[in-house]
Amino acid sequence: MVALFGRLWVSGASHRQLLAKMGTVKEAVKEAAKEAAPQAPASSELFKAVGLRVRALRQDRHLTLDELSVRSGVSRRMITLLEAGQANASLGTLDKLAQALGTGFGSLALPRSPAPLVPAGPADIAPIWEDASGSSARLLASYPGAGQVEIWHWDLAGGASYQAEADPPGTEEVVLVATGRLVLEVGGERFTLSAGAHVRAPTDGGYSYSNPGATPTYFVTVVLQP
Repeated sequence: MVALFGRLWVSGASHRQLLAKMGTVKEAVKEAAKEAAPQAPASSELFKAVGLRVRALRQDRHLTLDELSVRSGVSRRMITLLEAGQANASLGTLDKLAQALGTGFGSLALPRSPAPLVPAGPADIAPIWEDASGSSARLLASYPGAGQVEIWHWDLAGGASYQAEADPPGTEEVVLVATGRLVLEVGGERFTLSAGAHVRAPTDGGYSYSNPGATPTYFVTVVLQP
């Protein structure tokens, strides 16, 4: 390798090695982007608490970072950053970690079970997901047992959308629209739901929500995992 007229010249073999390394770095960056939430953290305190719960469960199960990474398919770096409270993981990443740790999504995302007969509004619950337009998703309750049941409150701003990864095999959702219009795409089909409408849909193959209107859409989903 020689320097000529202030420019760097690299031999053919070295150039191929450099490109290979660059390709590896690019792939690592792509994987990290998939694991991280595309939006700004909904709540830094919330995700710090999530990271602490991931670490506690991992240590309780006597798993190393590498072992949890292999089990979940989540990179070791992402798990390290999450446990340190320095990363905001995507919903799909948290779901993978929960499955690998032998627990439900709610045990990671909910600080505590909702108390009975205590009314609460969306503002009382920190969002698990949000975007720059003001859209958000809040996990209201999670009921572990023979099957996992989760209740979510969603708020999609006009023109906003959310692309979800596939849920575990056999998972279904009941979607109920409160206000506005919602477009649900699942299994290669597209459904437009108006206020008051609901649908039951399999969500183990990937799906998306979008708001085709200019005003916010509010809807609730009940997630049923076998």
